Amino acid sequence: MKNISADEIKYRVKELGADLCGIASVERFADAPSGFHPTDILKECKSVIVIAARIPVNAFISSSQAIYTFTHSRLFDKINSITFAIAIELEKWGSCAVPVPASEPYEYWDDSRRHGQGILSLKHAAVRAGLGQMGKNTLLVNDQFGNMLLLGAVLLTEEIEPDLLATYQACIPGCRICLDACSVSALDGNTIEQRKCRSICGKTTEGGGFVYNCNLCRKLCPHHQGIR
Repeated sequence: MKNISADEIKYRVKELGADLCGIASVERFADAPSGFHPTDILKECKSVIVIAARIPVNAFISSSQAIYTFTHSRLFDKINSITFAIAIELEKWGSCAVPVPASEPYEYWDDSRRHGQGILSLKHAAVRAGLGQMGKNTLLVNDQFGNMLLLGAVLLTEEIEPDLLATYQACIPGCRICLDACSVSALDGNTIEQRKCRSICGKTTEGGGFVYNCNLCRKLCPHHQGIR
């Protein structure tokens, strides 16, 4: 088995196209909900590799939501390709590595609340891997890229040196821009009520296509291009 370093993993992940990569030890997930802990997915998990890909700010420029929707779709494909590729490489090096889906499929779905949940909270994993802090809009906020990031992860049975946690503030003290901008009051500063958010965030066109219909909580955030 090849000895694997954190620097080697990060270098390769960025070669594959990721903008950021952080590593968390499994001990940092002690407060994860039952059923959504890394060891619920991979029993012998010791480390969680979290990757992030930047959403181009220009996705907000067009008046058509098709552009933002297309960007999201392409980035999810990109992230899944990266996590799949690095998991395969780690396996070739003698490790057991499992990629986590960047978006759907959901195994958990509560129809009464219109609430879906991935097998691992990638936003919370990113916080534990030192990639940022959670904002009031429930999006990860990174000092370099703000909240313009989509995330993926790989679970690993090797103990890899974890990154330091981010210590900067995600939100400006007293800021309520995202909370007040939400037309259905889905945000309370700590969580999001998915049932309300889903009622406006996307729509199906007459032809059967899907577009994101609202992204104000991301777009209006003073930190959507990084913490200045």
